[in-house]
Amino acid sequence: MKICEIMKDIVYWQRLLRMGGYYSDSIDGIRGPLTVAAEERWQADASAIAEEVGRFDSRSEDAIATLLPVTQRVARRWLKLAVPLAQSAGLEVKIICGTRSYAEQNRLFAKTPRVTRARGGQSMHNFGLAFDFGLFRGRAYLEDSAQYVRLGRLCLQMPEVTWGGSWKSLVDTPHIQLNLYAGTSAARTAFEQ
Repeated sequence: MKICEIMKDIVYWQRLLRMGGYYSDSIDGIRGPLTVAAEERWQADASAIAEEVGRFDSRSEDAIATLLPVTQRVARRWLKLAVPLAQSAGLEVKIICGTRSYAEQNRLFAKTPRVTRARGGQSMHNFGLAFDFGLFRGRAYLEDSAQYVRLGRLCLQMPEVTWGGSWKSLVDTPHIQLNLYAGTSAARTAFEQ
């Protein structure tokens, strides 16, 4: 999902802006001056973070742009560590998924084979707090590689994140999320209020 697609659903976008601390007015579904001002602050912060930490390939940039700026900083820091490590194994690493709307999450949940076990509102992706990475050899996407674990373990250097590869019940090695909330329920409550 690209940021321009997220912005089309004004209610969802206003909630995401509010979640990031950029919007404090009512969630009304109207892209008025307060929403526009919030968008501009979001974009200014996102640009400053990209300048400070670094820019990456276009696919990663598209996914990063959908994340809350606080998560963008983490994603860029992680990617900065991961790129040379992946290159040393002859691979390319990209962030391939950032924020997903509830509707997109539900579409993925309904897919066969199952892509996710979380419905809309049950994933940190829905709140701009999580991203997934992918490994590529040339243009070929690698679904399975020991390098997912190697790169995921970079999260151990970042105490503000949780790596899905460290989960006990549902291991998700390409998944990284920011620890801003005690869990998905707390994040959903903050998002939907």
